Amino acid sequence: MKRILFILLFAGIAHAQDALDFFPGGTYDPKIPTPKSVLGYSIGERFTEYAALNAFFDKLSASSDRIRRFVYGETNEHRILQAFIIGTPQNLARLDEIKQANIQLTDPNTLQSNADVEKILSTLPIIVWLSYGVHGNEASSPEAAMVAAYQLCAGSDNRTRSILDNAIVIIDPNVNPDGHERYVQWVNSASGAKPDLNPSSLEHSEAWPGGRTNHYFFDLNRDLSWQTQKETRARVKFYREWMPHVHVDYHEMDYSSTYFFFPAAVPVHESFPPEVVKWGKIFGKGNAEAFDRLGLPYYVGEHFDMFYPGYGDSWPTFNGAIGMTYEQAGGSRAGLAVRKPNGQILTLRDRARSHFVTSIATIETSVKNKRERLQDFYSFWVTATNSNFPIKGYLISDAEDPERSNQVVETLLRQGIEVHQLMEPSTLQVQEYFTAKWVKEKIPKGTFFVPSAQPQGRLAKTLLEPITAARDTFFYDISAWSLPIASGLKAWASQSPLPSSSARITASIKPSGKIIGDKRAYAYLIPWQRTNAIRLVWRLLEKSYSLSVAKRPFETLGHRFVAGTVVAFSGSNGDSLGADIDRFANEFGVDVYGVTTGLTDNGVSLGSSYVAPMKKANIAIAVGPPVSSNDYGELWFLFEQELGIPFTGIRASVLADVDLSKFDVIILPDANNYQSVFDSTKIETLKRWIQNGGVLIGIEGGAQFLTKGKSGITQAAIKSDKKEEDKTKEEKEQDKAKKEISKRQTLFEKEEKDRLGRIPGTIFKVIVDTTHPIGFGVPREIFAFKSDASPIELSDVGHNVARFAKDSTQVSGYVVKEKAQKISEAAYIQDFRIGRGRAVLFAENVTFRRFWSGLEKLLLNTILFLPQPD
Repeated sequence: MKRILFILLFAGIAHAQDALDFFPGGTYDPKIPTPKSVLGYSIGERFTEYAALNAFFDKLSASSDRIRRFVYGETNEHRILQAFIIGTPQNLARLDEIKQANIQLTDPNTLQSNADVEKILSTLPIIVWLSYGVHGNEASSPEAAMVAAYQLCAGSDNRTRSILDNAIVIIDPNVNPDGHERYVQWVNSASGAKPDLNPSSLEHSEAWPGGRTNHYFFDLNRDLSWQTQKETRARVKFYREWMPHVHVDYHEMDYSSTYFFFPAAVPVHESFPPEVVKWGKIFGKGNAEAFDRLGLPYYVGEHFDMFYPGYGDSWPTFNGAIGMTYEQAGGSRAGLAVRKPNGQILTLRDRARSHFVTSIATIETSVKNKRERLQDFYSFWVTATNSNFPIKGYLISDAEDPERSNQVVETLLRQGIEVHQLMEPSTLQVQEYFTAKWVKEKIPKGTFFVPSAQPQGRLAKTLLEPITAARDTFFYDISAWSLPIASGLKAWASQSPLPSSSARITASIKPSGKIIGDKRAYAYLIPWQRTNAIRLVWRLLEKSYSLSVAKRPFETLGHRFVAGTVVAFSGSNGDSLGADIDRFANEFGVDVYGVTTGLTDNGVSLGSSYVAPMKKANIAIAVGPPVSSNDYGELWFLFEQELGIPFTGIRASVLADVDLSKFDVIILPDANNYQSVFDSTKIETLKRWIQNGGVLIGIEGGAQFLTKGKSGITQAAIKSDKKEEDKTKEEKEQDKAKKEISKRQTLFEKEEKDRLGRIPGTIFKVIVDTTHPIGFGVPREIFAFKSDASPIELSDVGHNVARFAKDSTQVSGYVVKEKAQKISEAAYIQDFRIGRGRAVLFAENVTFRRFWSGLEKLLLNTILFLPQPD
């Protein structure tokens, strides 16, 4: 009987809204254009392209007095980023008033009395923000966005009017236009006259790199805390103008699944107040009731956690909202229609309908619980401001690399986090990150202090604390991230409060740079500690200046210059050298030292053979299958957007077929299986190129490919590849015991063992050989991000440039003891000499999501210092 009622309910859909009346009993203003009247097809018949989606919203905005359009940014491919604010004409007329009142709630210090608070809480509409399509190939949600916007603008029934009387709804219909358009153009071109329901067909097998990510192949649903991408920065700026009370991030998962909504899975970050779990249950109940009425399947509390702070659910929650992820079965493999493993057919229309249902259910649940949600929103900011957390603040050094610390400060300020700077040296009770003792230490002038007791205290603590606190062992994403550590900066936790001699800063401070000493010098010395020295040196190489690198330390002008100092001799260059160095030093904030003699006070002389000429390298990077698009994108963004270093992207499948003599450096980013594109002949081609002086860099999967057991290009060995005859007696006994245990385990126990054994993204200590060119300008001890890649044995053939520390338990994040033991003294970077060239293995990614920026110098040193001049 229920099935008959369900069929009858949707049989009459065509009359009211072009086969999309997902709102039973709804009535509509006929003057408002339906999606079909603008698009020329009903929602679900095809995927809507960017221009068509914009055309619909243009028509809707021109026809309704309930909607306003806000352009908040532009993508890398010059598509607009836009949001639509929907409400009654009366509320739209007072948007500025609503926005200002709401922002007051986020800073309790601006409210003078309880009466002021009560006035806002009693008159403020609840603000609900719905974000559709952050992953471009999860493409049903922009379709649902059009239906939701139409419902709110055209609906004339009491349910719709009740929503509008009590809520301001912000709809971002296409968070990632570049990725969405990449997917839509592909799937529309790959689909035939009728959908092929076979999931193995072409239309269900998206081409590399896929539409999930933005132009630079970044996952925008991992970027909110770090804001490396222009789309995220624009979105965060607009978001912070409104600070909604409820935020939903719409996604899709595997087509074989059903529908997920909150409550979230564990772990839920411990910095969240308990109300977060409460609201997950409230909204879960509201969604469940809507799905139950329609007989739709769903689940809650599995897979999707609230731990990592960069998600579209967790980041809004750290900003006072109840942020939630909703996941519809579908994704890029669903196409217009697909047959699920259980035999059911899943259509695009089904997927759009489900997202529409939760859109309306979420808004109605928000309206129903408006006063309580507003009260908890205000309490979120009050409790953070009045926090009595034992850690009173976090200190970030400005001394080692002002450009890097400046970037951290910018990241914090963009999120409304208070940052102060010490105007005088201050003696504070502090604990340096990853040390055991609290000590009284004189902290230098210029150090940044981020207080814990502030409105954004929860977010500040989460981004800055050295060790992430997690009681659970399942992580949907990474388990550790400390921003100062990721940036390669010295930092402390402080038990002392903010010193009175500090000043709050409202904008980041651009580092200054100049020539110290003689501007008409015998030689110019460019220290290698500051990140921007790399940009300065590359600009000089681009202008064809001859540069050298000091491979040993020396002292002159009362300053100690470490190995890696770049030397520009006036006699080897044109008359414009001094002027260009002066200009670039100021532009990049790097101090350069001018000396009048090649003699030094201590260490090597400038004319020593240890001061070796450099070469401007021509770089190629493998791209396309089987390369990880994320990892390629990180390199692409680093070289092009951050450093201005050109490179050539070459498809991995044809890399060995091109004229490799045109390149000095080739990078193989992480990939699943390079053997699928490099046969024995192509591997020999790579070997000959290295022998002739090329530098081949393998990163993570690329490093695994360079090992003896894969391509055989180097003698490096993966620990898990150890042959039986090479194992110790103890290792053989351990293997035997594990096999015996496995024979008696249940399926659940085996799955748990596999899950618990993974490294989800954890911080480890690494020891660096700073006398090797790859280690120039890098501290001896660094903290590296490690994923689940198999560890590589230390080598007695190649040089172990960096290795995981002997006592390598994780310093932050999750790892089981057995895995930590395997990582102990495993290689992090290895350098193999092959003929005149080099093969360099980076066991782990050093550019992870570009927020992990403190290790990129290791990669750039390889590119700048290893290629030999002709």
